[in-house]
Amino acid sequence: MINRKDFFASRERGKPAPPVTASYNEELELMWGKKWGAQSEVGKLRSVLVHRFGDEYGKAALSEDPVWYAITQVPDLEKAREQFDNLISILGKEGIQIYYLDPPSPAHGPYSPVNPRIWGTRDPGVVIEGGAIISRMSNPWRKGDEVFWAKKAMEIGCPIIYTVNGSGTFEGGNVVWLDSEHVCIGRSIRTNTEGLRQVSQIMMGVGQVKEVRIVDLPGYLENIEWPAGGFPHLDCVFGMVDLDLALVYPPALPYEFLRYLECDKKIKLIEVSPEDQRRVACNIIALEPRRIIINSGCEEVAKKLEKNKVDVIQVGVGEFNKTGGGPHCAVGPLIRDKI
Repeated sequence: MINRKDFFASRERGKPAPPVTASYNEELELMWGKKWGAQSEVGKLRSVLVHRFGDEYGKAALSEDPVWYAITQVPDLEKAREQFDNLISILGKEGIQIYYLDPPSPAHGPYSPVNPRIWGTRDPGVVIEGGAIISRMSNPWRKGDEVFWAKKAMEIGCPIIYTVNGSGTFEGGNVVWLDSEHVCIGRSIRTNTEGLRQVSQIMMGVGQVKEVRIVDLPGYLENIEWPAGGFPHLDCVFGMVDLDLALVYPPALPYEFLRYLECDKKIKLIEVSPEDQRRVACNIIALEPRRIIINSGCEEVAKKLEKNKVDVIQVGVGEFNKTGGGPHCAVGPLIRDKI
């Protein structure tokens, strides 16, 4: 931390002040109040952004044409709120600082009167060391989420480093960190090549990332019924438990990528069964290394994790899952310990 008093006291009287030579990251806490950054999946979680299901949910519109919103079952709003409150209570008991998105109600963008996925605060922004990269959402019913996210970031004092623009699309659910210098990003129906180019450039520049690994994911045309329908985000099928341990759903991942994780990065892979994958078993949120929150009912994978000395906290997010996603989607990390 820069000592402002010493800096001021060392001035040469009668001479113009010289430029400050400290780096942006050295000044981050001084200028912006906190050392914003979450360049990790497993470093101790300190601060998050979340959103409780609200009036933007629009049950009537979803019931009329759920497929347009890429869902097959309409969630129960009250149950979804109860499950959300339970998840947030666990985060609170861990001492994690919680910020709420609090968009105007009902929150929606220019293309759709409702938004069943605005609770997924992972997607509209990613916080690297120094500040936020604002996404550019792909689906019409999520357009506008990035605006709410960006406004909240500035309100709480998190600087915005970059906003995806032009023809690029990018969503934060496609980002999975191996460590602070190596990151995997899914190319999918929600994140295109131009979005990847823009975000990779910022991560490797500002975030000092050494490697960005692109992972191609299967998509869909019309059929979204399981087991078809593809996967919009990498975090649906790949979740880090510790620096050397991860959950994977192999049918949705390139074999070359699995070999890369095992052989090049020396990460032990725990394979998730189709039954547990339907409960989004890979979509975990790590509170710290080997201490995770996972959707309840994933008994097979929970046993495998416990054999690997993982503290597994099972939380019911079945109503979340109906709109696609789980604990990882519901939590937007703002600050994590860097490991």
